[in-house]
Amino acid sequence: MSWAIKKEDKYTVYKPVNLSEEELIHAFGLLDPTDHKIVDCSEVCFTEGVKQVVSRNYEAHLEQHRSFVVVVESKEAMEALEELFIAVPTISEAIDYIYMEELERNI
Repeated sequence: MSWAIKKEDKYTVYKPVNLSEEELIHAFGLLDPTDHKIVDCSEVCFTEGVKQVVSRNYEAHLEQHRSFVVVVESKEAMEALEELFIAVPTISEAIDYIYMEELERNI
């Protein structure tokens, strides 16, 4: 599994190249929680296994005081997943969320 990766100044955007459940679970398991991430899952089917591995990544990033924001396909999906991790419907909102968290950390 590989990611399409776009490195920005304050965060990195990850988009999965392969959307099979097995590959997604493996790829999420390889993510390092030491930087701020936006993960574009707008085309991902959130099975229970995928939800669990994304949630574990979210928790690992929290422990490192790093942002981990997941872009999902719709507001409905966002509402269904928001108890497990930060989910937003667009990349733009994910970027705004990371900058907002960064401001809160600096206060």
